[in-house]
Amino acid sequence: MGIFDRFRRSRDPARDPEPAAAPKADAKAVILLGRDVGWPAVLRLMENRFGPRALTGRDGSHPNAPAARISLEGVSFFCSYMAMPYPPQVCDLSAIQEGLFSPEEKEAIPGNQAFLVLARQDGGTTQVETVRACRLFTRLAAALLDTESALGVYVDSPELLVSRRVYLYHAEILEQHFQDLEYFPAPLWVSIRHGQKGDLPLTGTWGLKQFGFPELWFINPEADWPEIHQRLYLMSMLQITGRELYRDGDTIQFTPGKTSVFRALNGALWIMDQR
Repeated sequence: MGIFDRFRRSRDPARDPEPAAAPKADAKAVILLGRDVGWPAVLRLMENRFGPRALTGRDGSHPNAPAARISLEGVSFFCSYMAMPYPPQVCDLSAIQEGLFSPEEKEAIPGNQAFLVLARQDGGTTQVETVRACRLFTRLAAALLDTESALGVYVDSPELLVSRRVYLYHAEILEQHFQDLEYFPAPLWVSIRHGQKGDLPLTGTWGLKQFGFPELWFINPEADWPEIHQRLYLMSMLQITGRELYRDGDTIQFTPGKTSVFRALNGALWIMDQR
């Protein structure tokens, strides 16, 4: 059995696969800094990593929010700098997913003193184009985190806050596999949520909708949270890279002899033990 075989679904071969919905074209993130490093230092980070020609435009018309346009392999990005703490009313920086921050890193987040806004300005609307643009987005964000003053990244669509250490760890894995189009850094683009329905615990994704897929949720998972998180990340990566497409009525076996079924409800796919 291959490493990904247990994440393959079983389905009726007579049913044609249903395409995913159209992915969203935009992507935004906020990079939190522990001190005011200054806009020139940010420009140097990008120039050192990608060369001065990657900066295709600079806008200093707003002295409190200088900005630049960056082009990577034909995909355009926007970056702006603000020397002020990130407004706490914009997002809840205390809502941090398990495993993405150490206690010390979590404690430092509310003390941020400056931030960068990073946005993708284009990147196409097909699945392949969106995945490519998100991989480049990750590469650019990692370059901007290449300063000890960086604390972490808040990715807008999945409402995901990741420490500098964890983000750079996954970005480095991406660099090692950048030519492998079957790899995607799902932990940097999909968050894991926990909930409760009556007495049943729930664990699922938040962020797959950006790529045109319903969210995946386990109902009353028996495995520990690290195993469930791994399953969700791998299943997300398989769909995002076009190697899988889970849908209502499919079945899957994470362990031999134990079958789970996918059920569609309220825009999500719920994974439950088959009775």
